[in-house]
Amino acid sequence: MQTKSTGKKRRRWLWAAVPAAVVVLFFGLNALLQTFWAHRDPYFSPDYGQIDLSPILAQDSLDGEDYETIFFQTGLARPAVDALLSQGSQGAAQILETQAGFFSEQTPVCLDLPPITKEDRLRDADGNVVYSVPLAPLESGDIILSFSTHTYGWRHGHASLVVDPQLGVTLEAVVLGSDSAQVNAQHWRTYSNFMVLRVKDADDETRQQVVQFALEHLDGIPYSLLSGIFGPKAPDPDSPLKAQCAYLPWYAWQAYGVDLDSDGGKIVTVLDLAESPLLEVVQIYGIDPASLPYNI
Repeated sequence: MQTKSTGKKRRRWLWAAVPAAVVVLFFGLNALLQTFWAHRDPYFSPDYGQIDLSPILAQDSLDGEDYETIFFQTGLARPAVDALLSQGSQGAAQILETQAGFFSEQTPVCLDLPPITKEDRLRDADGNVVYSVPLAPLESGDIILSFSTHTYGWRHGHASLVVDPQLGVTLEAVVLGSDSAQVNAQHWRTYSNFMVLRVKDADDETRQQVVQFALEHLDGIPYSLLSGIFGPKAPDPDSPLKAQCAYLPWYAWQAYGVDLDSDGGKIVTVLDLAESPLLEVVQIYGIDPASLPYNI
């Protein structure tokens, strides 16, 4: 009788211990990957010298070499440089301010985004929020993305669609368990890296149509990691829609014939957007300019 009783206790212990061990292993492995694997590539800070851009900015016109120099010194690509220089001395001052921020070394902090996701944000020694470079002039339909967000060591990143460039508002599917919402775009300046991308050759009318479509169909919808996987990749806009962060801007633009999914798969990722040949770089921060196929 004692042997049978002992055996039953052992089985009950195993039934409790195995699930507990699986949970511990899951979260333990996640912590290990999030701490070490996700941070194997250090935060980018220029390893080359900062130069005086004032003589270049004072010129009546810029050539390809000038634009490339400014890009490597500020992270501002040609569309941003032209937009700022059209503002006169105020725009030139923002370029120089951006250069100072681009070369200012930061120490990102890895913050929890429950339950298992983390993201690298800029904080000072006291834990206060730090803002990096000013955002370049935005246009409707621009895409802002970052690779600062990671889960299980995979830097899947985060993405958004600019819906009000004047007020600086983006539409974002933020996190599992919440609905998509309009957000102040300035929060992107607190990530350890970000990119501003723009659809090439899209006219203002199309950009406005994309934004209106997004606000009508994609604002306030549930978050789903399975968007586009089961059933049509782009379901009818009048059907109950769900979205994850990269899927949201992709869905808005595909409605007007622009497919920004660079690999054409069922899942749209932040990397798919970043590698789309239909997008041009407007601005980067915390990313090595030499790593991008920058075309003047």
